[in-house]
Amino acid sequence: GRWFISRTNYGPLVHASLGIAEENSGKLVTIIRAKGRELAAAAEKKYLLIDGPPGIGCPVIAALAGVDAALVVAEPTVSGIHDLDRIVAVCRHFNVRTGVCINRFDLGLEQSNQIEDYCLKEGLVMTGRIPFDRVFSEALVHGLPVTVYGNGKLKGIIGRVWDNFITNLNLS
Repeated sequence: GRWFISRTNYGPLVHASLGIAEENSGKLVTIIRAKGRELAAAAEKKYLLIDGPPGIGCPVIAALAGVDAALVVAEPTVSGIHDLDRIVAVCRHFNVRTGVCINRFDLGLEQSNQIEDYCLKEGLVMTGRIPFDRVFSEALVHGLPVTVYGNGKLKGIIGRVWDNFITNLNLS
């Protein structure tokens, strides 16, 4: 793959592009992280956000290596609960503080409750629950962050998830 730095209204974005049938690799993620760290240090930014891939393979490990904390976004499905357990094990292996947010919680209330019970049992910070909302798709179509597009309801919910993550994992 190839990596790029793009300028956005929200600051620089370091990202990559993969060709057809090219696999993501830990090496590519490591390069992107290093460039992101350089830009954040040069701009004296307090946080560097890394949007890691799903799963527990090499790219995930490269995204987690050396980070202070991870926000795991769990889906309220049977496989989502299984995936959560696997990524929490990886986070623990690397001594990464972990918070959990449930995405589309209202589409699987029983599984959402199971995720919350799991977090309580495992001593994980539950940062919030985000409801299903078509505004996510609409924002994507318009090329805008969901926190900018729409009626603002989701902006408040996502803001509270962020605040809970920062506060409860002592990142401020």
